[in-house]
Amino acid sequence: MQRRSNIQISSLIILLSIITIILQFSAYYFFASFLLIIGISCIVSILSCHILLEQTTSYESCFQYSILTIFICIVIFILSYFGGENPLLPYSSALLGIIVINWFLPNFHSFLRNMFNYGSKIEDFPLFYRNSMIVFYIFYMATLLYASFAPNVFPWAYQNTINIFNIKPFWSVSGQIEDYFYGAIPISDIFIYLASRILTFIPYGFIVTLILRHQPRLLRFLALLLVPFLLEFFQYFILPGRCDIDDILYALLGGVIGSLIFYLTNLIFRAFSGSEFLSNENSYKFSGSSLHF
Repeated sequence: MQRRSNIQISSLIILLSIITIILQFSAYYFFASFLLIIGISCIVSILSCHILLEQTTSYESCFQYSILTIFICIVIFILSYFGGENPLLPYSSALLGIIVINWFLPNFHSFLRNMFNYGSKIEDFPLFYRNSMIVFYIFYMATLLYASFAPNVFPWAYQNTINIFNIKPFWSVSGQIEDYFYGAIPISDIFIYLASRILTFIPYGFIVTLILRHQPRLLRFLALLLVPFLLEFFQYFILPGRCDIDDILYALLGGVIGSLIFYLTNLIFRAFSGSEFLSNENSYKFSGSSLHF
């Protein structure tokens, strides 16, 4: 009976994943509006997650659904991006938006359901969230390393790359501001330069604070600096033109913002649920054997 139940759950996950992909990419193929594509993708993802949670009473099924749809979306994204002149689907930013939706909405929907505790009671949210975060941060760190060390990638983020490293704080952005006043570049270049460096490290700040929230502030501060410093250190030897002390400062700012987002999330979660976010009710301390994550 249990085996048949597991087979039924797996079949439901596969069925909803296929329906999600068909509807999302049909919208992508037939509609030109970015907002319409994203809107349809959001509706399909939310409805699928709701059906899974109601039918299976398990966040694990929602995780499996998310992973399966993301995997298919990434395959389609790669085929479109590297498909040459006549890909099956033309590449656009909406493809990346669909991938983000298929990861974010199942997590956000499950977070709200756990916080408000509505519908059928489900107990395994910390395990679901841990698995989702592991998958996310594997892709996150891989993308961060690729962007930091692969030459000629993301040219919009490295528009003023020089052949030597920079150790003067705010020298790069000062040069861009001066170029803007002389009409050499649009103000959007400055915004992209700052946003690409600050926003990139918000997820890093969130996860550092989550894992080390019960550790001394100095340790959390040093952890926020660790990855940005290591990236710039190795860039000094591999791609000197990208080694810039400003990147460490902006990464620290992004990490602080991510840390504040975690504390805000925890505050909201505690206000509605009466318990700490992702913490055991009787034990909130860090131990060598468990992160309570």
